[in-house]
Amino acid sequence: MTLYLDVIWLLNFFIDLLLLLLTSIVLKRKVLKKRLFAGAFFASMYVWVMFIPVLHFMMNPFLKALYSVIIILITFPSHQLRSFVQALLMFYFVNFAAGGGLIGLHFFLQVDSSFIQGTFATRGNSFGSPISWLFVIVGFPLIFFYSKERFAAVEASKIRFDETMDVEIVLGGREIKLKGFVDSGNQLTDPITKKPVMVIDMNKAEKQFPQEIFTLSKSSPESMGDIPSCYIGKVSIVPYRTVGTEQKFLWTIKPEKVVVFENGLSYECPGTLLGLSHFSLGEKGEYDCLLHPGMMQKRKQA
Repeated sequence: MTLYLDVIWLLNFFIDLLLLLLTSIVLKRKVLKKRLFAGAFFASMYVWVMFIPVLHFMMNPFLKALYSVIIILITFPSHQLRSFVQALLMFYFVNFAAGGGLIGLHFFLQVDSSFIQGTFATRGNSFGSPISWLFVIVGFPLIFFYSKERFAAVEASKIRFDETMDVEIVLGGREIKLKGFVDSGNQLTDPITKKPVMVIDMNKAEKQFPQEIFTLSKSSPESMGDIPSCYIGKVSIVPYRTVGTEQKFLWTIKPEKVVVFENGLSYECPGTLLGLSHFSLGEKGEYDCLLHPGMMQKRKQA
């Protein structure tokens, strides 16, 4: 039997890369691309253990565990033991979830009866048929995106809607600090880009915003031509409707950065728009803005 070791290694490299990427997405951690590729490269090198007899001692479970520890140290460096252990356990969980999903998909489709002893056991005794390899190439990305969506759905159900949190916004080089509240009823998104909109009470935040933005937020949609040149391309109008009222319009602006603080950690929320409202958001004035659940799902640890 002819084995194309370069193809086997390359496939393992891309699978390890996707697994590490999915781990970083679930953990909401920013990972440098060079660390992601370095971790995937080191992980994929384990495939050579199958072909070099002198390295067969690496199949020992203890050494396998040590190998995975090094993978995490390369990809997710951390000075905190808790953060490292969290990344390691999540890496194992993602591996088992993706692997189990691939096995389940195989038995559902009944593609290749030699799958378990063939393709999926790429780190076992044989390396599968061309058909089973094709199944992995096609099936693994499907499992990857499905797992990503499922993890996001589980996270959404765990978001707490009963607490306020600090929010920092960077707009035009100016830092704006607000008190935010995650509102499950806030489903306002831009109809074109589908970006989530966090609604800000401009009556309370007036002094923190540039005067021209505050003035624009009180104007009608017909004032689109009066947008300051420095904000052209950043300002838009989003239609919305509340119970018992006719359709209205809300001015929105794209900031440079939105960061929320929760449990002592800071998270950046990319792709968030600021909705400039003049309605009071809380009866007691305990918060200045309503955070969109969608922006909390897409947050990344800063």
